[in-house]
Amino acid sequence: MVFGFLGDLFSRGKRLPADQVTRTSRTARKAAAASIQGMQAVLDQLGALGGIADIKENRRVPRGFFALVKSLYGHYDQFEATVSKHMPIPPDGKRPGEPGGTNACYAAPLGVHTIEALNIYRTARSFRDFPELARRLGELGEAQFKEIQVGYKGKDPQKIRMGGRAVREGRLNFARKLEPCPFLDQEHERCRIWDQRPLVCRMQHPTTPPEWSRPDHAKYPAGVRSLNVRPPVRVQVALAQLDKRTMLQTSPFLYAGVLQVLELSQGQVLHEVGEAPMRLQQDGSVAQRANRNVKHAKKFQAKAKRNKKK
Repeated sequence: MVFGFLGDLFSRGKRLPADQVTRTSRTARKAAAASIQGMQAVLDQLGALGGIADIKENRRVPRGFFALVKSLYGHYDQFEATVSKHMPIPPDGKRPGEPGGTNACYAAPLGVHTIEALNIYRTARSFRDFPELARRLGELGEAQFKEIQVGYKGKDPQKIRMGGRAVREGRLNFARKLEPCPFLDQEHERCRIWDQRPLVCRMQHPTTPPEWSRPDHAKYPAGVRSLNVRPPVRVQVALAQLDKRTMLQTSPFLYAGVLQVLELSQGQVLHEVGEAPMRLQQDGSVAQRANRNVKHAKKFQAKAKRNKKK
């Protein structure tokens, strides 16, 4: 058992780029103090929301929940921008989810928090192709879990350690299957949930050539270097505590976590308490609001008829 632990600790060659640890200097943290305080304040507000522990029962999140998550990401983005100035990040570097950086989108995100899964589901549920997207999430989530099970020697799958060898090697083997993230628009090389993407995606700054980040490249993963701007430990602890506060126990794997929220909401749009429900079409997609400013809209047709009579 001891040798297995030491193997997990020192086998750096099989670490995925997102798992690499980057130390933040004291100078950088001091410069980003306002953003750190902002993140902590938002997490305190989220934890204090009435009904945050009743989401499973109500199938709704507390009023103001999504605005606070947006605020959290805003403070983190400011933190990341400040800290990045103190790191040797190439000025032309491409991040996962943007054109030129999508080779990193074959490694399924791990470390997604409950509030992030709720927020991503809320956004993705309004996509016209959501039924197909959900099917794809299910397929990839199951395939990834099977890869992890191959290397797990225990009897109880519930006891698989997230930082253990089975998970690490399973994630690597799954990445090498070259299955792109379902949220990636491959044609336009962009993340469809860019503004709502989780922290584990936001933090990555690959510094090696972009082609090395593709899992079938000879340099992957040992040769790939990524500067990962993680939130401060205090913020990470607050996020973990908030995960427990919601009582949902969502998976830290992005695909599985979003599917759990889908099951929780019974396929409906995830609303805040007191929010009017969105109308769904027969195919399960969210009904889009009519655009009354197009030429064929009724108000323009009526006006055209009046002008014609004149």
